[in-house]
Amino acid sequence: METKGIQQFLNSYSVKMIIVSGMAILLLIPSLLIQDIIRERIALSQNVKNELYTQWGGKQVVAGPVLNVPFTVSDPDENNKIVNERHGVAHFLPETLKTNGVLIPEMRSRGIYNVVVYQGKLKLSGSFIQPDISLPDIQNARYNWSSAYFTIGISDMRGIKNLPELVVNGLKCKVEPGVADTDLFQSGITINAGSVDLKRTVNFELDLVLNGSEDLSVEALGKTSEVTLKSEWAQPAFSGRFLPENRQVTAKGFTADWVVTHLNRNFPQQWTDKKFNTHDAKLGVELLIPVDHYQKSMRSVKYAFLFIALNFIIFIFIEIKSKVRIHPFQYSLVAFALLIFYALLTSIGEHVGFNLAYLISSLAVTSLISWYTYSLLRDTRSVIWITLLQTGLYLFLFTILQLQDFALLGGTIGLFIILAIIMKASQKIELYSEI
Repeated sequence: METKGIQQFLNSYSVKMIIVSGMAILLLIPSLLIQDIIRERIALSQNVKNELYTQWGGKQVVAGPVLNVPFTVSDPDENNKIVNERHGVAHFLPETLKTNGVLIPEMRSRGIYNVVVYQGKLKLSGSFIQPDISLPDIQNARYNWSSAYFTIGISDMRGIKNLPELVVNGLKCKVEPGVADTDLFQSGITINAGSVDLKRTVNFELDLVLNGSEDLSVEALGKTSEVTLKSEWAQPAFSGRFLPENRQVTAKGFTADWVVTHLNRNFPQQWTDKKFNTHDAKLGVELLIPVDHYQKSMRSVKYAFLFIALNFIIFIFIEIKSKVRIHPFQYSLVAFALLIFYALLTSIGEHVGFNLAYLISSLAVTSLISWYTYSLLRDTRSVIWITLLQTGLYLFLFTILQLQDFALLGGTIGLFIILAIIMKASQKIELYSEI
């Protein structure tokens, strides 16, 4: 009698619910492992992208030109003998700076991974006014005008695909690789201004062809900076500290225009040495790849516990109503089928994209669970309920994944409705019924 009582206790629905609830919690561990797999695939994808970017050209930032004039300041003693001599470079920004750029995008592939690269054709033009040498911190300085030079910052020199020439007042000036000083830019080109008359307005032009990846930015260094960027790429993201004044984005591409003045920046038109950093004046555009299935797959895995819990609840309801016993091991098989969905979604999505992968994976898992339910219960009505549950859950999840700003609101309302339905259904279940 005692053995029979223990057996009845172990077979009771209360104990079954405790066991099944514990299994549901333990099955969160495989979902965490699937998240780790997705992170590994994301890291591998980024490594492949970085390798392609290295070979083609990285994110490009173009800045300048800037006029640089070396100077010397001497400190005399009481006898007018030089006791200290300091050398430095004064930097003068252009009065006007116009940048017109066309980005020609191209998709590159390595294995299953795709990246977007571009060739940018830029035309820089503008003018310098006569440099103001009345800077208070370098009074009594001797300027070496014959050693003056222009610098243009280019973040990735490997991407330069033409032999640029700086045209100053109609004269072509020789361009040298590298920057003569690193006060403003770490890499770029230098143009000797020795033959240019810097005591009058200096007009300049430069054509630059650059290979780059994902992002192209320019720095608004003019007292008035005007930038226009165009491309046939239909999914741009405007980046930097300034948004375009005007932009047009269509299925055929985009056009964007910026206008920035020196009052919009946190540095003046002239200074010495490394007193200011110009990188905060960047603006530009990023060429986006529309679908990132890894991010959506990662978001979907976070709903794994919801799927497992709801399926377990429905199976317990069916078990109580039909008086058919379902072993905890069979519950675990259903849970693993639900977890396989996320592995299928990630692996198939790498080849066919997220939406089609979601359809294939959800149909496969729903069919598998429906077939397994019929093999256990031999009840068509129960199979229909399980199939409707799976279909509804996958439609709910897909809707949430498509939402951006309203994902939290939609998910919360959906979970509230699901809970209300379960509470209503539980009213018809005799949870204390005997076996």
